Amino acid sequence: MSTQYSKIYGFVLALAIAIAAYWLHGLSPMAEPMLVALLIGVLVRNTIGLTGRFMTGVKWCVLTLMPLGIILMGARLNFFDVVRTSEKALVISVICVALALAMTIWMCRRIGVGQKLGILIGIGTAICGGTAIAVVAPVIEADENDTAFAITTVTMFGLVAVFVMPLLGHAFGMSQLEFGVWAGTSIHQTPQVVAAGFSYGPLAGDVATIVKLVRVLLLAPISIGLSIWYARTKRAQQIAHVTKVGKLTTLFPPFILGFVLVALAATLNLLPDFTLHLKDSFLWDAGDVHVVLAKRVTWLSTFILTIAMGAVGMGVDLRGLQKIGLKALYVGLVAAVVLAIFSFALLQAIL
Repeated sequence: MSTQYSKIYGFVLALAIAIAAYWLHGLSPMAEPMLVALLIGVLVRNTIGLTGRFMTGVKWCVLTLMPLGIILMGARLNFFDVVRTSEKALVISVICVALALAMTIWMCRRIGVGQKLGILIGIGTAICGGTAIAVVAPVIEADENDTAFAITTVTMFGLVAVFVMPLLGHAFGMSQLEFGVWAGTSIHQTPQVVAAGFSYGPLAGDVATIVKLVRVLLLAPISIGLSIWYARTKRAQQIAHVTKVGKLTTLFPPFILGFVLVALAATLNLLPDFTLHLKDSFLWDAGDVHVVLAKRVTWLSTFILTIAMGAVGMGVDLRGLQKIGLKALYVGLVAAVVLAIFSFALLQAIL
């Protein structure tokens, strides 16, 4: 079976999950489609199970549709609001990243977890989950076990945060702006941030996405810094080989630039409104239909992201948690909790 055809199975399944999520949302507006799709995906993977023919399409949805949905989401934003929000978010993000990295490395030394595993858990917790781990792992020459443990640990606690943090946000009486910043600086992976943000409200979803993208931008300088540190460490140990940092497109994901460009186009009114003059046909009656392009693009981005959320859920194998050492789980749990608490405290102080 060709790769192209194998993608269809996973995509169709993710599409069906998205449609089911919107149907449930129609029955109960409280059931936010992205979050519902994520949960359905997890249930499908860990109850019914998925054969190999589905996984290629599932991964394609996450790697391709997720960035596309985020790019199109820029149509709903005012660029100047993005800049204003990002200024404070950048301060919070930098402090939280430094705290998460320092704390996890210190904890790993205290309880006997390997330094490389500690760095990977720290970078995944601090910046962008599995993506950051995948970028940094070759930089510090981490083995496959450490990489797998770190990704599973970070993914698990990030998934828990998706469901727990909105409940806490309502309990604390947080505004959508406050929760958006909190989710964007605390939850690990971009899909998880998007799901949690939009489950709290549309403004919270927008803000959380912006803040998260600001946080992702820190991946490049931190990866370069880790590369320099690791190279010096190896030279000090008289090991000749030095790991390369990686491609620019890996350190700086192109979808961030696309997101900013679409937001700028919306800000400058380059996404026009127009009217369609329809003639009578067997598909529709004659009449005029006013189209607000920014709203259409926004709806499309939300639907694409809902499909991607279903795929993200189908990528979560809960059985893999059995393979993680308790010490690594402990480090991941403490790092996630402390980051959320510290981010909340900074949020109250700065906003």
